[in-house]
Amino acid sequence: MRPVPYFEECNTMAQWYVMYTKPRQECVALENLQRQSYEVFFPQARVQKRKAGLGTVQVVEPLFPRYMFVHLEVGVSDFSKLRSTKGCMDLVKFGGKPAIVPPELIELIQAQVDDDFVLDLLTLDSLEVGGAVRVAEGPFEGMMGKIAAQKSDQRVIVLLNVLGAERSVELARSQLDRA
Repeated sequence: MRPVPYFEECNTMAQWYVMYTKPRQECVALENLQRQSYEVFFPQARVQKRKAGLGTVQVVEPLFPRYMFVHLEVGVSDFSKLRSTKGCMDLVKFGGKPAIVPPELIELIQAQVDDDFVLDLLTLDSLEVGGAVRVAEGPFEGMMGKIAAQKSDQRVIVLLNVLGAERSVELARSQLDRA
């Protein structure tokens, strides 16, 4: 897959571009772009978050916060409307020209999302024994380790290098990210 960061001379086909949105206004931008008949791909992720008073809850949030993909055709699509669309900032640009996203990347993401464009990051299969993980929260935050054993559906034993020695620590799956 070759990177295509700039407009190509013979651009007659529609290409995917990256739209940069205003903070926490991805849904506003999505709605307004769709109202203007733009084809938009806004992948989201299902994750677990800790909420004060609620404990760990499942939430759906943008896979790429403040970014979404817009399918545009040079010479046909009206690029000028994009900056003034509510919720949108501008297309991501390199050297003053909108960056083109390789279609293979869009296809790869689309193949992994469900019908609602949500990627389920809660699948437990991703945390297998021997798999590398990073501790995302708690006193060991940022440390790398590997899964030593599965304790239950919600807990695993992780081997961490603590003070020069490998130690086993029991952690909640929600505290871990794939490395």
